[in-house]
Amino acid sequence: MSPPNSAPVLSIPRQWDGRHSRAAAWLSAAAAVFFALIMLLWLVMAARGVGNGLAVPLGRLGVAMLSAGAVGLFAARALSLFPRASARLGPPVTTHTDPDWGLGVRLEQNSQVLPLILILAGCALYGAMAWWSWQSGAGAELLPFSRDNSGGAGVALVMAIAAAICVLLMVFVRVTRISYEMYPAGIVCRTPLRATTRIGWEEITEIRGRERRLSAYNTEAPVVTAVLADRSMRPRHPLFDDVGEFGIPACILRCDSNLLLGLVAHLHITPPDRALLASPSVLPWFTVHYHQQPAR
Repeated sequence: MSPPNSAPVLSIPRQWDGRHSRAAAWLSAAAAVFFALIMLLWLVMAARGVGNGLAVPLGRLGVAMLSAGAVGLFAARALSLFPRASARLGPPVTTHTDPDWGLGVRLEQNSQVLPLILILAGCALYGAMAWWSWQSGAGAELLPFSRDNSGGAGVALVMAIAAAICVLLMVFVRVTRISYEMYPAGIVCRTPLRATTRIGWEEITEIRGRERRLSAYNTEAPVVTAVLADRSMRPRHPLFDDVGEFGIPACILRCDSNLLLGLVAHLHITPPDRALLASPSVLPWFTVHYHQQPAR
């Protein structure tokens, strides 16, 4: 799908260095292949043990699920080497229709929740089946270091319960996560447990790029900040907003942080181009590759 001919090719300033180490990406690719082989091995072992009861095969299936989640995490990291392929597998934006503002785009998140859920679910299944197989006297194939005592089975059960609780928490995070949308009329922030925030383009006086401290290891997370005309407006989100400022966390979105800053700034100062957001064919405009082409 090609963007409308009126979609401009922008010169994107690099305020943030979002480039990943190629060595780290290749190591991630190797790790993804390694865990994929482990996953296949445990799947074969699970299939071969079906005739000896369910506990051991299901436990082996849990290890395969854990490995599959690791494959997802490392594969996502490795895809940073290939931005075009990454954009096709996980588009930066998708079309979305708002009942009040009509057609626009939703900024998709660069989420690792699903692989983490798979890892935790695999741990829960393995732990539960290891405890069950030991308790039922089916052998201790899943507990090679605790064949003659109940210590390993007890630890496995505790691990299963803890992992299951974490799965529920991760599902809750997945269901209640924040989302951002852009329309010709403005920007929408939806938070399931809070009120929906609507910011019209005319309410914005300036677009800036800022860094926010999100955690101890992520102290300079890129955030696209809209300075509002109403400088007294209270922040809606404690991590991304300030008094009189509305933040779009580029750090958690699939769209390149510098590109998102450039696009939002361009749309703010160029009202006619906001109509592009209502076109389903505008999606490639949110990819870095589009803006690396000759200007139109």
